[in-house]
Amino acid sequence: MILARRSVASARLLLRNQQPRRFDSHAAHHAEPVNESFGRSFYVAVGTFASCFALYQFTKPGKVADSQSALTRLIEKWTPSEKVFEERNALHTAAAERAARDRHLFLSQAPSEVYELKSPESSFHPGHPYNVIAGSKADLSEVIAHYERKNQKIEEARVARMQDGKVVSIYD
Repeated sequence: MILARRSVASARLLLRNQQPRRFDSHAAHHAEPVNESFGRSFYVAVGTFASCFALYQFTKPGKVADSQSALTRLIEKWTPSEKVFEERNALHTAAAERAARDRHLFLSQAPSEVYELKSPESSFHPGHPYNVIAGSKADLSEVIAHYERKNQKIEEARVARMQDGKVVSIYD
């Protein structure tokens, strides 16, 4: 019984929310006629069909047995011949071989033992050459003479040891 009451209540709500039916048939409230176009989808469909047909006609071979399609003839007209490709490949191969030969030449050389100085003055005389205070640079001629004498004595001692036949190395 409870289920029957529930179904009656929901049916009553549905009937209450429905639009009431009107059965009068006079034509006083009709809208005026409107000119309707075909719509965008119609024109897209017709355009697609027409472009597919044109593409098919353009790519279809001719009536003669050995004839080619217009698209194939157009591609062959603008494609360079095999001779052009052979010339390009020959030039590219020659350039690659020359680059490889040069690379092997450079890699086979020993590294330079001499470091070239771009500006030797700046290496031996650090500091700015302008605004130098008087007397700030020392005279190094005495220091140079001292080390030359010291090296000369070491060399004379080494030569004397070599003549005796004892030791050849300077470090012994």
